[in-house]
Amino acid sequence: MTTVFSLVVFCLSCGKKADPHCPRISYPAAVSDLNAIIKGENIELGWTVKEKDADSLRLRILRSELKTEGDDCSGCPRRYFLIAELSFRDPKLRWAGENRVTCLDAGVRGGYLYSYKILICNASGICSDESNVAEMKFP
Repeated sequence: MTTVFSLVVFCLSCGKKADPHCPRISYPAAVSDLNAIIKGENIELGWTVKEKDADSLRLRILRSELKTEGDDCSGCPRRYFLIAELSFRDPKLRWAGENRVTCLDAGVRGGYLYSYKILICNASGICSDESNVAEMKFP
C-alpha cells in the first residue's frame, strides 16, 4: 500500500508543468544626444530625457580622462569611472524646457581630454544602455 501511495504521489508531482519565465523587465530609454561644451572653468553636459516619469529615475555619469600631452596612450581602451549618481530632482541638474537637462562637471583640469557616458536607472537598479560618448578637450 505504501508503495502504491508513493508511486501515485511521485507520478502526480513529477514532470514539467511550464517553462519558467521572468517577469517582463522595462529598461529605461538610453540617452542618444549627450553633448559636452566648455562653460567657464567647467564642462557642461547636456542631453534630452526621453522618459515621461523622470522623477523615479536616477542618473549615473561616467567619465574618462586622458592627458593630451605626455604619457597617456591615445590608442588604448578608455576606462570610465562613476563621478556622480543623481536623482532627476537633484539641484545639480538644470532643466532647460520640459525634457532638456544640463549638468556641470567642475572636477576638470587643463590639458586633458574628457569623455563622458550616461546611464539612466530605474528604482530597481535596472539601467539603460550606455549613452553616446561626448568628448571635450579642456585647454
